[in-house]
Amino acid sequence: MTVAQISRWLALVALIVLLPSFSVAHGMLTRSQPAADSEIAQLPEAIRLSFSERVESRFSRVTVHRARRDPETGEVSPQERVDVGMTEGPAVAQELAVRLPENLDAGLYLIEWQVLSIDSHRTTGRFTLTYKP
Repeated sequence: MTVAQISRWLALVALIVLLPSFSVAHGMLTRSQPAADSEIAQLPEAIRLSFSERVESRFSRVTVHRARRDPETGEVSPQERVDVGMTEGPAVAQELAVRLPENLDAGLYLIEWQVLSIDSHRTTGRFTLTYKP
C-alpha cells in the first residue's frame, strides 16, 4: 500500500468517525421557560425556548394550542391555537419566544416548535404545559 492510499484510508476513517458528531449538532431544544411538561400556577407573558445552536428566527415557528389528552392512550392532540405570535428578536438567535394572551383559561396546552438551525437542518418538537391558576 502506498502512502497516498494510506492517507486516503485514514481520511475516510476520520470522516466516518467524525460524521456522527456533526449530525447531532442540529438545533435541539435544550430548555424551556416554563419547563417542558410542567404545571404552572402563574401565567408568563411568553414561553421561551432555548436551543443547542443558533436558529434562523424568520424560518422558525413556535405555536401554543389548547390540547386534549386521550384518556385511553395518553396521546395529546392540538385543539385551537391560543398564542398571539412570536416575540421580536434578532434574525439569528439561540432563543425563541412566543407570546401568550393575558386571559388564558386553565388547562392543558401543547407547545410545538419547528426551527431552521444555521447548519440548514430543520428540527421539530413538542411538549405540554398545564396551567392551573
